[in-house]
Amino acid sequence: MANIVGIDLGTTYSVIARLDEHGTPLVVSNKEGSHLTPSIVEFTGKNSSCVGSEAKKALLIAGKAKVKNFAFDAKRHIRTMDEKVWECYGKKYTATSVSALILKYLKESYNKQYGEIDAVVITVPANFKNEAREATMKAAKLAGLKVEHLIDEPTAAMFSYAFHSGKKLNGNYAIYDLGGGTFDVSIVRVKGKDFKILSKEGIADLGGRDFDKDLQTLIEKKFKKETGKKLEKGEININIEETKKTLSVKKKVDINLSVRGK
Repeated sequence: MANIVGIDLGTTYSVIARLDEHGTPLVVSNKEGSHLTPSIVEFTGKNSSCVGSEAKKALLIAGKAKVKNFAFDAKRHIRTMDEKVWECYGKKYTATSVSALILKYLKESYNKQYGEIDAVVITVPANFKNEAREATMKAAKLAGLKVEHLIDEPTAAMFSYAFHSGKKLNGNYAIYDLGGGTFDVSIVRVKGKDFKILSKEGIADLGGRDFDKDLQTLIEKKFKKETGKKLEKGEININIEETKKTLSVKKKVDINLSVRGK
């Protein structure tokens, strides 16, 4: 049986999955043993880099001067094809080459546990234009992966729902895809095993990362109101994302800030 895997190359997190001997889809752990891989790359030298959770940890504590050593939100730049370039240690990286580093990391995580990958299916937003799809395929090729197919994310969601619910789906369905970087809505017609996307629309700059930025702005405003002082960039020494997650289960969360030694 061929080793064909599925990859969700996300704005904030990426995932790789496989089918077991019974045909059941299973998420594959990365090198650190986690199912989710932060889509962050830290450039540690001219020809060296760190991908995933360790890069994210380093980014959280990186000072203003060192932030330039990190690349993230590559998927957003692929989507808009804005020719974003990260320059570090004398080398230039595009959104495609950064995505290739993330895909290579996922590939190595899989290889270590299950051997070589024969081909890969990668999910992309429904309204990814041809240029963005081609850039995604190029990133996979740079990572040493053969792309079997690109599948629209809403179609993948329908497959997942049908599999886990055990239902036979027929009719028109609205699928909301609120990710780390984008918000997409698709109307899909399902008849048996046939899927057809009737309509799709999305906002390229609305996702979890934007909620993080708004939460940070809220903290800055509250700090100024209570202290009369302005927080400088990089002085919020708390994990904004984790604070946001806490607000998913609690109505409010208390935070402690250490600013200028106080």
